[in-house]
Amino acid sequence: MAIPTPGAGGVIDGDYWAVPITDNGIVTGFNYEPTTPDSTDLPTLQSFHVFRLITRFGNDVFYVRGSTTFDGESPANPGYIQASLDAECCADVPRELPTDVPELFPCQTACQFDANGNYFFVLQTPTLLAGQTYSANGYLNGEALPEATGTTVGTLETSLDSLWTNQGSPAIAIAWQVTAAGVVIGTITDGSGSDILCGKITAV
Repeated sequence: MAIPTPGAGGVIDGDYWAVPITDNGIVTGFNYEPTTPDSTDLPTLQSFHVFRLITRFGNDVFYVRGSTTFDGESPANPGYIQASLDAECCADVPRELPTDVPELFPCQTACQFDANGNYFFVLQTPTLLAGQTYSANGYLNGEALPEATGTTVGTLETSLDSLWTNQGSPAIAIAWQVTAAGVVIGTITDGSGSDILCGKITAV
């Protein structure tokens, strides 16, 4: 969407990290933590740079992807100040702020245990349409997981059992199974009660 430049009333109100909030397995919003335009000290693996913009001519508040100054990624992704200068000074090819947002994975902590006293994670499989397959991605204890795939719940379970165990930092052993209802359960055999999985299974 279009946002006001300084000449149109836009006022910079700081740089922030957008930190995803998870509620019942769904990313429902963000917390905004103050930062600097060039900081690389992410509060969580899935956090990303935004800046807050207010306007002199109303009560609108915008949280915009990017930073107030050049974000260091590419000349094609300037900060708000450079992009605004281009727009107000009628550059031949106005630069745009970045529009990419990283794929977000809801997080859960394995703090409940089953009848055998083991902690566990729970995911849900989507319904596959013709020609689609399962794709599981995410992070475990702060480290990226390899993609697990499957054309059926059975092959997905095999892939998860192979790729999503003895992963993370610290590494933990997880036994995965998919129920007849499509519920994916990862049983942790040596869990601490504080292991965190940020992941989801999609149909692709």
